[in-house]
Amino acid sequence: MKEKMERFLRLYQIRYAGRLAGIMLITSLFSFLLHGLGIGKENILMLFIVGVLLVAYCTNGYQYGVIASIVSVMVFNYLFTEPVRTFSISNQDDVILLIFFLVAALISSNLTVRFRNQVEVARKNEQLAEQLTMEQERIKFAMEKEQMRSNLLRSISHDLRTPLTGIAGASSLIAESGDKMDRESIVSLGKDINEQADWLIQLVENILNMTKIDSGKLVVEKKPEAVEDVINNALSYVKGRRKQRRVEIDIPEEMLLVEMDGKMIVQVIINLLDNAIKHTKEDGFIRIKTEAAPEGVWFSVEDNGTGIEEVIKDRIFDEFVTFRPVNRDTWKGIGPGLAICKAIVTAHGGTIEALNREEGGACFRFYLPFDGHLPEKEQ
Repeated sequence: MKEKMERFLRLYQIRYAGRLAGIMLITSLFSFLLHGLGIGKENILMLFIVGVLLVAYCTNGYQYGVIASIVSVMVFNYLFTEPVRTFSISNQDDVILLIFFLVAALISSNLTVRFRNQVEVARKNEQLAEQLTMEQERIKFAMEKEQMRSNLLRSISHDLRTPLTGIAGASSLIAESGDKMDRESIVSLGKDINEQADWLIQLVENILNMTKIDSGKLVVEKKPEAVEDVINNALSYVKGRRKQRRVEIDIPEEMLLVEMDGKMIVQVIINLLDNAIKHTKEDGFIRIKTEAAPEGVWFSVEDNGTGIEEVIKDRIFDEFVTFRPVNRDTWKGIGPGLAICKAIVTAHGGTIEALNREEGGACFRFYLPFDGHLPEKEQ
């Protein structure tokens, strides 16, 4: 380690010595040229001071400025004082001039080194301030994300607890009083258990997909799927939650086949339906619509609920964004659904957006392309 440090210092010394020699050589050549043009030696001496300042700045060392000052005095004495081409001085005024030059050069080089050091300190302080600001922003972002993660985990835990409680209650009732219940009641409780179990599976599926998204392991397996079948499959999962809500389906009469991972797109539609159910009253309506485009298909889920709050509109598909539904059902939902929707649609080469309807309510729509090209956004 010590040898490496010594070698490093030697390299820098050689580099600085080279800069000193180069600057002094150029200064001497220019001064000789100016002397040939009839420029007075007092003005030429100023050129040497500039050379000393350059050496002090480029080498970042006062000792090199001292060496440059001494070399400048010797070169100037040798070339421009009588008798020339010698180091002797016959004119007393030249002695005073060289002494003045040496003092001025030493002071100037010292000031130059100090100025450069101050500039370097200011630059490092600025960099440190930027780093501190970035670190503060990183910590703030991490704290906000952790807070949102905690909120999301609380929401998910409630989502898990609600259907599990329903399943436990219904199964317990059958176990304790099944022999006293008629067949119709038992079948009704069985359907409730099945619906809640299906919803619980969707919640677990969402959580598993979120972990796959976070780890970059989400795999899309595309094959031709009928759009109508995908929508009906999604609706079958939410029929128990719709209650009195009117659900309209608007799809073209001709069969639409789209290359997609059917299971994942079903999950996207379920999540959007769940979101619409949570934000509409029990007598509200939900519309599912598909529309063929030249290069793909648009899917949309609309409702007449409260719409999307402006404060979260730009972040609604972020992973840890949560917001308070207007309507609270006995089941709360299926976790980080909208973030998963965006990840799945993006993995299909599509795009998703959230809009507020002019007549009230929200519209979530996504586009699945046939060949990976995104459509132009509507004005």
